[in-house]
Amino acid sequence: MSFQKDLSKNKSIIKILVIQQKMIGDVLISTLICKNLKRWNSVIHIDFIANRHTLDVIRYNPYIDEVVVFEDRFKKDKWGFLKFLRYHRKKKYDYIIDAYGKLESLLICLLVPAQHKIGFKKFYTSFFYSHAVKKKKVQEDSLQLSIKNRFQLLEPIMGNFPKNSEVEIHLTSEEIAIIREQMDAVLGKGNQAIMVSAMGSSRNKTYPFEYMAQLMEIAFITTNLPFILNYRPDQEEQIDTLVDQLQPATKKAVMKSLTPSSLRDYMVKAYHCNAVVGNEGGAINIAKGLKKPTFAIFSPLIDPSGWHTEIPNKCMAVNLKAFFFDAIDYSDHRKLAKDPAKVMELYKMLKPDLFEKKWTDFLKSVISK
Repeated sequence: MSFQKDLSKNKSIIKILVIQQKMIGDVLISTLICKNLKRWNSVIHIDFIANRHTLDVIRYNPYIDEVVVFEDRFKKDKWGFLKFLRYHRKKKYDYIIDAYGKLESLLICLLVPAQHKIGFKKFYTSFFYSHAVKKKKVQEDSLQLSIKNRFQLLEPIMGNFPKNSEVEIHLTSEEIAIIREQMDAVLGKGNQAIMVSAMGSSRNKTYPFEYMAQLMEIAFITTNLPFILNYRPDQEEQIDTLVDQLQPATKKAVMKSLTPSSLRDYMVKAYHCNAVVGNEGGAINIAKGLKKPTFAIFSPLIDPSGWHTEIPNKCMAVNLKAFFFDAIDYSDHRKLAKDPAKVMELYKMLKPDLFEKKWTDFLKSVISK
């Protein structure tokens, strides 16, 4: 089933609602839905539903006409969510594209009027969607599945129209200049640094500190560049544990005064860094959107085929399965997530010496540019 004929006959502005709640990386990848729709038909009007804590990554995005904030409190505030739904019922869309596919977005699909509703196929989704798309679960080429599957959501509208897979983040010249001035005051005029995603979103997604410290030692010896560590304020104590494991010279290279104070601050500081490395997650995905060289370490819980497209010395990653193929069954990740001791046991198998050459080659390429 294709809706392309419907679009070609419709002379008025086509309104599309894209839904992508929760995590920063998911929101970034889903902006590709908006980007490709606008490349295909520039007069489409696109509204985008996202959680408030992710808004900085879509600020100034030219492919989104209106951002609709889905408040975190709606999870518990049923009356607030109901008011949200009642307000948006007044809007009429031609298409709703649900890239999230959880209860909240399914209710939006059910109650907000639209001629066509597109989402991922599950046994119950025919009740909510007019067009359910089957997710690909096996990587067929180098393109990561998180992008490939979102492109599948576009096919009922765009068909085989060529799609662009480059995520974009938009910074202002004023932001860039202000942060450069701050960094110059600490690093020296024009000097750069390496941004380290020092912690993941949880301990289950954080590379062991003793190993991260080893990688930072190698990085400092190889590049002689200072470090900026990215982490949340509530992770400060844990970060101190990491820094305490560094040699005195490397410890001195950690520029604590430049620690990002907000998501937007992180984005602009990452823009000014040579590279962004460390735990795979939102910080790495943002760096990719900024076209910065990245080196990601995947948690044993995360299948890299969904989130990584390897590009030598530009977009690189390591994961345990590459070295110990039978160590992990990603289909069992929910069960594994409930066993932090087992996750750490698996993490500890991913020793730095397994990928030291890949790590140093990446670092050398970063400083040679």
